[in-house]
Amino acid sequence: MDTPHSVFAANKTLNIVMLWLFCVTVALLVLPLESISPELALQVEAHKTYLFLALIVEVSNFISQAIIGFLSSYFTKRSIKQEQEAMKQVVAGLDFAERALLREFVLQRKSVLYLPEGEPTVRSLVDSGILNVIADADPETGRVPVVITKKARPFITYRAIGLTRGKMDDEMLEKIMNSRPEFAREKKVMPRAYRGVKAA
Repeated sequence: MDTPHSVFAANKTLNIVMLWLFCVTVALLVLPLESISPELALQVEAHKTYLFLALIVEVSNFISQAIIGFLSSYFTKRSIKQEQEAMKQVVAGLDFAERALLREFVLQRKSVLYLPEGEPTVRSLVDSGILNVIADADPETGRVPVVITKKARPFITYRAIGLTRGKMDDEMLEKIMNSRPEFAREKKVMPRAYRGVKAA
């Protein structure tokens, strides 16, 4: 949806013309033209009704654009808020497998993971708008690079995906490591112990 800035920018030429006409109209109506040009003063007096009509049209143009800009801003903000609320609900409703997959971004300390596009968990997160495929699949592995979308990032907190910034006990650590999806794991050897993570 258009913002107030874009509404006025789209009508830049019209606004410049209307502004000049407004200035000219006001000048003709308020300046003491009798002392400058008696003939012009007579012409203005004879057509004062038309000048007032022009002034109304010019002012109405600016008022209408201001109203449109305000409404556009309001509906844009409301739409963004609704999207954020919807994403918050989606993240809150993640299942065990989806949380485990999202943890891989933290465990591997990467912003991009290469995952099999046909995997149900991957497909589910892509369809819900949490993950985004940023390139075509590798023809050899069938894997696609995915990232967490910008709109989802504020809601993918440590708590949301079952992690903690502090130290984890052995039982919790073992549970997390055992729940890691095999298809998302790095092929290289991972550290034997994982006692907490820090923000990147």
